[in-house]
Amino acid sequence: MSISTDLTPSLWATLQRRWLARLASWSDRSVLTGLVLLFSIWVVLDVLLLGVTGGLAQSTYDAMVRYRLNAPADDSRIVIVDIDESALARMAPEFGRWPWPRDTLATVLDHIESQHPAAVVWDIVFSDADKLSPGGDAAFDEAAKRSNHSHFSVVRLPKKNDKQSELSHQHLPTLWVQAPTAATASTVALVPPVLPSIATRPLGFNNGYVDADGMLRRYRYFERLADGSIIQSLPMSVVQSLSPSVYSQWLDRFTAQAIATENSEPTDILINWRKTAETYPRVNFADVFAQADGGEVRSKVQSMSGKIVIIGATAPSLHDTHPTPLSGTQAGVESLATGIDNALHQRWIWELPKWAGALVAIVMCAGIALWSYHRSVSSTAAPMVVLPGVLLGLGYLSLHSEWVFIDLHLSAGLALIFLAVLKFWYFLRKRHWCGDLPATTDNLAVWAWESNQPWCDDHLDRLMKTLQKSASQCRLILLDLSPSDRQWAGWRPFSSCLALAGPAQELNQAQTALLNSVGDVAIRHGPIQTLDDISGEQSLQRRISQLALQGWSALQQTAPT
Repeated sequence: MSISTDLTPSLWATLQRRWLARLASWSDRSVLTGLVLLFSIWVVLDVLLLGVTGGLAQSTYDAMVRYRLNAPADDSRIVIVDIDESALARMAPEFGRWPWPRDTLATVLDHIESQHPAAVVWDIVFSDADKLSPGGDAAFDEAAKRSNHSHFSVVRLPKKNDKQSELSHQHLPTLWVQAPTAATASTVALVPPVLPSIATRPLGFNNGYVDADGMLRRYRYFERLADGSIIQSLPMSVVQSLSPSVYSQWLDRFTAQAIATENSEPTDILINWRKTAETYPRVNFADVFAQADGGEVRSKVQSMSGKIVIIGATAPSLHDTHPTPLSGTQAGVESLATGIDNALHQRWIWELPKWAGALVAIVMCAGIALWSYHRSVSSTAAPMVVLPGVLLGLGYLSLHSEWVFIDLHLSAGLALIFLAVLKFWYFLRKRHWCGDLPATTDNLAVWAWESNQPWCDDHLDRLMKTLQKSASQCRLILLDLSPSDRQWAGWRPFSSCLALAGPAQELNQAQTALLNSVGDVAIRHGPIQTLDDISGEQSLQRRISQLALQGWSALQQTAPT
């Protein structure tokens, strides 16, 4: 059976109108309860499984970090020996392209060690032998053996590769904080140092664990392996040598946390960034090498005595950059310096747990629903414009501390979405009670009102609730379906006029309830007039309108002067 094309739109419009009418006629309690339940289910699913709102929260968080009014001061001991593009160019005539022979690094290491630094941190992985310059490898291996302050990097590989690895605690003992027992010892997948002396020096993994959007926001200071043992990061290797008591506090905090999972670490800590992406003082590697080798120094090289010297690259051509809230191309050595700085000063930023944020969002939705039920939907407009800003403001202010970040992005966003859905339902309900003709055509009557003030959404909301309870076949008639805009009420001559149309019996029975529902609004009204008072072959809508206009005109003529 086919449906003709010309009937399809009208059929669709009829079905749509019936569906909207049914939806709009639902009771406040049912709609509000249903919306709260739906949003609660959505919040739980989103937080636990979907993570749809995470992108918005992360981008907002990044903007907050960039535009903080103040940030922690940097540790004055930290200095970066920078392998930048100018260093690559200056070293190239004698040593060629990077990587240079490692005797150049040995020269720099011996020179820095002679000045008694607090620590020498290598943001360079010595994972392969230099087959073109084995003498350079031997020289650096000896320099590493002589060094009492060096800390070296290893690269941690994904956990899924641990079972295929042959590396264990006995190969790199200084990487482990808590050694495994012999019976349960497991292997760990990582890129180890190739030089034997480095393998015996203090070690730490030096990975940047980014979020799903590729942005680095957190730092992983420790990691628990499958056998229960713990390995440390490069910043924690530095803290262990410089401040054992601080190191113990970090380790105690870590062991009190949940065990790590495959995709995320509950112990990853929000990085407390400095104010800008280039905070820590830099010394050109070529100048340090020239000073150590007795050559020409182009700029003054500060003393390394008592300094935490980080040797790493900021040259874009060496690709050691990643996006952070501060910059889309922040140098990895700057992130490492920030991680060391935060670890030394115990900047452990506590985050509001996801379940707590979800609970706040659910409570807010329930609060909005209760307010709307006892007051009106329209009365939530002003507070809800301010409330999300207040919630985001609390999160922004908390970022100015060094200890806590109160993330209320989810609560603020869902409150706005909940209010938008609630407003849409209110719009549908308003169209149902104020826009459609009465549901029945039997014994119809019109009752004209005039108030002492323009009608607003609060008044209409209470009238619609009363109609729903006491006169479900009746409808409201207004000449303007947007009466809440009081600014222009003086230009609308009928802004204070309203009429009710419906079965005469219902209107008579609900008179008292309807008049009482508008509260402090003073009402003048005429008699309830039936459509029998209008003769002729006019349409139903025209007959109702004519009676309403007659009633308003009569009220205007009898109005006190």
